[in-house]
Amino acid sequence: MTKEPVRMTAAEFEQARFDLPEAGRFHELHEGCLTLLSTPEEIHGTIVFNISRILAGWLPAVKGSAAYGIGLHVAREPDTVYAPAISVFLGGRPFSQADLVVATEVPALVVDIASTNDRRSDMRRRTTSLLQMGVETVWVPDPFKKEIQVISRGQHTLALGAWQKLTGIGRLQGLEFSVADSFAQPKWWDGKLPEVS
Repeated sequence: MTKEPVRMTAAEFEQARFDLPEAGRFHELHEGCLTLLSTPEEIHGTIVFNISRILAGWLPAVKGSAAYGIGLHVAREPDTVYAPAISVFLGGRPFSQADLVVATEVPALVVDIASTNDRRSDMRRRTTSLLQMGVETVWVPDPFKKEIQVISRGQHTLALGAWQKLTGIGRLQGLEFSVADSFAQPKWWDGKLPEVS
């Protein structure tokens, strides 16, 4: 017998998220149904770490801030709330979104990593919904192809390989980095986890 999906609104998801397994990590709301995405492999965290370092050097100059895993309410009745890896907010009060479960503002940039089969298979719908919500640019790092898709409103989609540079346009001007840098293992990482005593 198939288990019925848990149905809820975005407001109910917001209230319940921290009571879910692992405090709601990797949980989203898809057309009113509570959805648990696959746990990504280590490369997902590496990409988040690398892009966060890149953003950290640029965000203070534009008075922006980043939020990690924050819910973005992209559709209503039934509600859909995606929780991409990184959402970048420009303007407004710095870090006003960082501690929220569901954002109250629209990010200028979203980084949604195609790190698992369920994320990859639904990526076109995800990016389309984010752009319709008002997000200006979506970056989709693909750890399998070692490329980043850059999807911006009113622009052709770019697929940038590891040998290329990603250069921000519009409100993301001044943001530039090598695509290869987003996939590189940090120099301090030796592949060993610290021992727990």
